[in-house]
Amino acid sequence: MTELCILFADIAESTSLFEKHGDEAARTAIASVLDVLLNEAEKHQGHLVKTIGDEIMCTFPKANHALLAAVEMQNTVSGNFVLGNHPIEIRVGFHFGGVIEESNDVFGDAVNVAARMTGYAKKGQIITNSVTYKTCILPPFLTHRSLGKTKVKGKLLPVEIVEILWQQDTSQVTRVTSALDIKLPVTKSQLKLELDGRQQMMTDQSPIKIIGRGDDCDIQINMLMASRLHGDIQFSGGYFRYTDESTNGTWVLQSGGEPIRIHRDSMVLQDEGQITFGEPDFSNVNQLLQYQILK
Repeated sequence: MTELCILFADIAESTSLFEKHGDEAARTAIASVLDVLLNEAEKHQGHLVKTIGDEIMCTFPKANHALLAAVEMQNTVSGNFVLGNHPIEIRVGFHFGGVIEESNDVFGDAVNVAARMTGYAKKGQIITNSVTYKTCILPPFLTHRSLGKTKVKGKLLPVEIVEILWQQDTSQVTRVTSALDIKLPVTKSQLKLELDGRQQMMTDQSPIKIIGRGDDCDIQINMLMASRLHGDIQFSGGYFRYTDESTNGTWVLQSGGEPIRIHRDSMVLQDEGQITFGEPDFSNVNQLLQYQILK
């Protein structure tokens, strides 16, 4: 097993680019940005593993290389790419750890954790964790902040999430309130999940539930527009939260309400309802994830 730093960088809110400007213009713009990201990665000894739609996956020999590449990616893209009146922004996540190299690809826990870090990032953010951050030597112009601890699949203990504040003038940093920041009163409850007749129960002690088309997901869905790693449910801040990490988004229909679209964001699940992945189609009950909060 080799130790490498895995970095994912993707285009934030890319779905809206396709919706507003059409496939050809969006693909051209995204390709231009991905070329810039790869160029910055290579300047810091990064190696492209693969391009996945609007995202690149790279490896670096050390976490410091990935950190500096991530900062240059943000500096190069921020304010410099616009499609129509839509500024193009990126989000970056990275993690250092052991991987298995095979057929020009890498596998293992470090890859999964790096993907999770990217999933936590919002546009304009660079996200890692305290374990990786401690191996880095931060240049004088960079600072960081903790976003709190959260459960990550495959990890027994909660992981502390760290944001790298890459803007040199930190007074201009926008305060991003994420699921990791919100402090709500703790309530003891259980969450019942059901998909196609199969039930699972979650408590406040349950590990995170990964949802998607991938074989390694805890809840595997079979919807054409769903992503391989579409989203997750975890207990955080006293509530069960759903977080979308997909390309096309998630629709949540809570009891007595209208469908709510979640895209690269999170929401608290309340009472009971249904979740559909990739498209707002609630007609096929067998493909819907049913949930119910049990007090």
